[in-house]
Amino acid sequence: MKLITIFLFLLFSNLCVYSQKIPIKNNSKEILPIDFHGCVKSINIKSFSFNKKNETIDTTSTVYKVFFAKNGNITKHIYFNKSRDHHWRIIEYDALERIKTIKIKEDRKTWLATEQFFNTFSSYPDSTNIYSYGKKNKEQYVNLFAKKKLIKQEYYTQDTLRHYNTYFYDKKNRLIKDYFINTENGFGITLGKSITGDKDEKTLNSNDSIIYEYKKIKDTLITIKHQSKIWNEITKEIKSNNFSLIILEKYSRDFLNNSRYEYKSKDSIFDCTYFYNEKKEIVSFYKTITTPTRIVSNWKSGSYYYNKEKTETTNIEIEYDTYNNWIKKKYSIDKISTLLVTREIEYYCH
Repeated sequence: MKLITIFLFLLFSNLCVYSQKIPIKNNSKEILPIDFHGCVKSINIKSFSFNKKNETIDTTSTVYKVFFAKNGNITKHIYFNKSRDHHWRIIEYDALERIKTIKIKEDRKTWLATEQFFNTFSSYPDSTNIYSYGKKNKEQYVNLFAKKKLIKQEYYTQDTLRHYNTYFYDKKNRLIKDYFINTENGFGITLGKSITGDKDEKTLNSNDSIIYEYKKIKDTLITIKHQSKIWNEITKEIKSNNFSLIILEKYSRDFLNNSRYEYKSKDSIFDCTYFYNEKKEIVSFYKTITTPTRIVSNWKSGSYYYNKEKTETTNIEIEYDTYNNWIKKKYSIDKISTLLVTREIEYYCH
């Protein structure tokens, strides 16, 4: 069985800074339903959402087509408009399923929005260029490597270095420090002369670092990520051949803001997020249990007016083709359709 997961993070401005950024990354199976068996050449996907509004049903749809090489790797992903008479975005991949280019079609013109250049040893690109209507660099990330490890990442806008991150590793090649350094041309806060009374004054964002620590207690791997006196993240992982459990706790200083539990087994996923008050009491939560044919959601809001616990069940009806790949999934709540996903599958060998 081949399961490919894609999620496109493409921000054309105001990109945030976080550890070892991959500006364009594939990492979410929830976005494109392209799991399959066998020698699939392409999958054409249509998704229809049904939203009840007063006494009528509003329908919204998305259409896209994904192409695969004979080894099952994705090669191209095309987005179409609702009528499917023309495309508006094309994503192309290299042999290792890393995004090479993103092209946008607008006003009957196609322009290069993003391109990435890769080496042969890392999932991180040598550089990522993000263009403004295909004319010139608007933003650029440049990665530097030593012994095949990412050691520095530089961020440019309009060919000017704004800031950079340097990375440090332990003897097991695990990241232990991410050091952010702003430059004199970096970002900050500018006060106008109407406030200062003299001239514009710019205060640069301060340099900072994120520290990583690793522990192992029996079968549990613990990763602690923290920024001094500001926030902490603690991740606990247990994995076996039959299941995996990941617990993520997020703290603001010493205050526990929220925690997430994700348990995966062969045929089900349990996902739960809790939110806390200053007494570490649960004030709201959201839980889901997902199986191939059902999604059960249970939640409670922290709002004063809407704090009742609620439960909702989504049933999934599935149809398969001759080769045991699904071609239709119909989602419904209380026998009312909410989502329909159809797939047209083309094969190399049938």
